[in-house]
Amino acid sequence: MLIIFDLDDTLVETSKFLTPYALERAFDVMVKAGLNIENRSEGLERLFSINREALTSGEALASFVSLHGCDKAILQKGLEALKRPIPDSLPLEAVPGAIELIEELGQENTLSLVTIGSAELQLQKMKKAGIQQGKFSTIVVERGSSKKSIYQRILKENGCDPSEVIVCGDRVPIDLSPGKEIGFTTVHFPNGRGRYFSTPKEDVDHTIPALKELKKVIEKSRI
Repeated sequence: MLIIFDLDDTLVETSKFLTPYALERAFDVMVKAGLNIENRSEGLERLFSINREALTSGEALASFVSLHGCDKAILQKGLEALKRPIPDSLPLEAVPGAIELIEELGQENTLSLVTIGSAELQLQKMKKAGIQQGKFSTIVVERGSSKKSIYQRILKENGCDPSEVIVCGDRVPIDLSPGKEIGFTTVHFPNGRGRYFSTPKEDVDHTIPALKELKKVIEKSRI
């Protein structure tokens, strides 16, 4: 069985540990660049509120900046700040049970990781959270917005039938819908941003309350 994982909020607690810090850093960079904010605390709270319902942090920044009528140069500085390396002092943890699950599933299955973003930053997240790169046969980090072509490439490289592939992620439109189009079994883990992006429902075959429950889905798929 080929199992494809997302990274952020699926294996690593990005929204819980990193996102608030990164958004505040980007906020301060944009203010310094000319973003007019009268009250810092209220401005940050508004940004965090927008982020809770945004598909990505970058999307949240863009929506926030548009409310203030700022030019694209200020937004670009904020987006660049989001991609900066994670400070050594900032904690970042794996999702509960993720490390053990990867270890166990890797014994009888082929594991792949597909994530969107900066390669340097995504790999740093893995290292800080204790997710070993060597546990995955394939790790793909790209900046694009669609995972479908990546999934198709991994499918071809592994010589699998779509029915032999399970994809697990938190955001249905980004992580699961592309896999459903190909014929993968899709597993929604509503963690982090995934709590707000659980549709379209027809693209979700299984929903798990905890990552460890993925083992039950795999066992049923083998029957």
